[in-house]
Amino acid sequence: MKLHKLLLILPAVCCMALHAGTASGKSPEIGAQVFIEPGQSPEDIDSFFRTLRDSGMTVARIRMFGSHMYRGDGSWDFTLYDEAFRAAERYGISLFATLFPPTDELTDVGGFKFPRSRAHLREVDGYVEAVVGHFRHSSALSTWVLQNEPGTGGVRVPPTELSREIFDRWQKSRPRSGYDNGFLKADFTQEEFLRYYTTWYMNHLAELVARLDPEHGRHVNPHQILSTLPEYDFVSYRRFLTSFGGSFHLSWHFGMFDEARYPLGVSLMSDIIRSAAGDKPFWVTELQGGNVTASGNVPYCPTAAHTAQYLWTSIAAGAEGVIFWTLNQRAAAMEAGEWGLLDFLRRPSDRLREAGAVAGCIGRHAGRLDGMRPAPARVTLLYNTESIRIQRRNADVLPSGEAGRKADAVMRSLARAYEAIAMSGITPAVEDMERFDWSCAEGRMAVIPNMVSLPSWSWPRIAEFVRGGGRLIVTGLSGFYDENMYCLFMNGFPLAECFGAEVSEFKVCGDRFVLDNGLSAHMWRGLLVPSTAEVETTFGCDVAAVRNRYGRGEVLWIPSLVELGAENDAGAMSVLAGFYRRECADAVAAAPASFAEPVPGVFMRTMLGGDDMLTVVVNKRDDAAVVPLRVAGYEAPEVIYGTASVVSDTLTLGADSCAVVLWRRCR
Repeated sequence: MKLHKLLLILPAVCCMALHAGTASGKSPEIGAQVFIEPGQSPEDIDSFFRTLRDSGMTVARIRMFGSHMYRGDGSWDFTLYDEAFRAAERYGISLFATLFPPTDELTDVGGFKFPRSRAHLREVDGYVEAVVGHFRHSSALSTWVLQNEPGTGGVRVPPTELSREIFDRWQKSRPRSGYDNGFLKADFTQEEFLRYYTTWYMNHLAELVARLDPEHGRHVNPHQILSTLPEYDFVSYRRFLTSFGGSFHLSWHFGMFDEARYPLGVSLMSDIIRSAAGDKPFWVTELQGGNVTASGNVPYCPTAAHTAQYLWTSIAAGAEGVIFWTLNQRAAAMEAGEWGLLDFLRRPSDRLREAGAVAGCIGRHAGRLDGMRPAPARVTLLYNTESIRIQRRNADVLPSGEAGRKADAVMRSLARAYEAIAMSGITPAVEDMERFDWSCAEGRMAVIPNMVSLPSWSWPRIAEFVRGGGRLIVTGLSGFYDENMYCLFMNGFPLAECFGAEVSEFKVCGDRFVLDNGLSAHMWRGLLVPSTAEVETTFGCDVAAVRNRYGRGEVLWIPSLVELGAENDAGAMSVLAGFYRRECADAVAAAPASFAEPVPGVFMRTMLGGDDMLTVVVNKRDDAAVVPLRVAGYEAPEVIYGTASVVSDTLTLGADSCAVVLWRRCR
């Protein structure tokens, strides 16, 4: 390769490596939550861990119920949980132990999120000291889960004597923004304090655990990740966590996806957590294991095939391990008889048998799977917490049911862009705009899909990225507000030079309308007035999209909700996928594996390691899929899981199933 070509490629390769994720050098693990509760005998507990071992699982999670241990007189009875730890030791199962201070199990199934007072905080500390101090020497212990599913899904910390004390301290030390344009500012103090207070409490727990037991890991598992993101300060978490996790319950957390898109949702949420973790490993800490009856927003029981799809998707997204919720069902009170991998007769369900088959496959190919990590991406979808907050604030006062006005419109737009790109067989990176490396631009593309806020700190970074050679796609109402809910399209758009145009106004055009380039859009159409930009497409006599060269880079601006316009419409989604395929042609060409053309209903993730490549392909269609592949530099495909065939450059896969293919680098 000539030197000047190498110098052109090298910056993009370095940037791509930043987003490839990390690997521990070992094969991914599979396990399940063993639900421990009064009424179980030592024989019961032993059988649960024996079942894990016999199913090829190597890890379990236990919720350390303080209400099961505390006697009420200041003493503790650990007998029940001693049995669990001894059983884990017997069968070689490593444990994620979830701290769960005493609470009313009949009404508080998920655990309280914040202490109620200083006195309650001292009680929590006493519980942590007792439990960590007692179990820290177990050879089965791997990691302490500091809190089950932090995050309230709200905007305000419950007012207590303790929270007011922390609030006053925070207010005095809180850094003030230097940005002030003289207009009114919306007040997001409560939302910002919720983020701070959540971090403060988890850090408090982490410091206490680390002081008592510096030898074992510290972990948390956020839930409802697509809506609770503004509550988490992931960069701060990296200082006190040793691994990151997430809860992925199809019945609770996947409202933006229908069942056919559940693997896509698992993939997207995994990418968000993996990005948040930085150089720390990430786990799927809770994955739905079984049926729900009284709980969950959506009644659902994964099939054996679905279980395999979610497992392999998580693994291909870089998860170090996947833990099902649960192995055995809780026997009494809320969630009784739900979620389990075992049936009521304690026999392995089809789901558990399939999970065991996946574990067996990983074991047989451990030598080639060790150290594999997700293939790097040259296209990144960007979000920011300011947009999620502002969209939620607006939705709180609107009775409207239109998709573009709902609280989830921002992240729903991102999910549809993710789906459209994934139809080409590549997986985009997903990152918070604040953590994205804007300085590393050459050869990279970023997409800002309907992020209604472009905060002031982002303006120079966006301009730097484009000027330095990056390509940017901006859609929907992106940039309508700054961080203070000031409309940026009034009084001079701060990115007018970079974008090469300004918006004169938005017009309501109904639930669906079609731009002249064939893209469907939802609700609002932005009217553009170009300066340096070239007209990309129109709507009648109005300019609907522009393309602008700026420095060494380029911006494509479509101020209409084209992602939401393709939702629930297969034809419109195919057009959107074709659009992204053309715009991301360089990223598709750079990928080690992709589809030769967009394929609806089929999804692929790729991992690399040494001389090997692994592709996980999921077909969610009702019929068999014949998928034309484009594989560069790899040969000798071996289907190691699933019933599929790879002949020449074509993969054939049955309906609603997945296949895993190992490839070797060409010699």
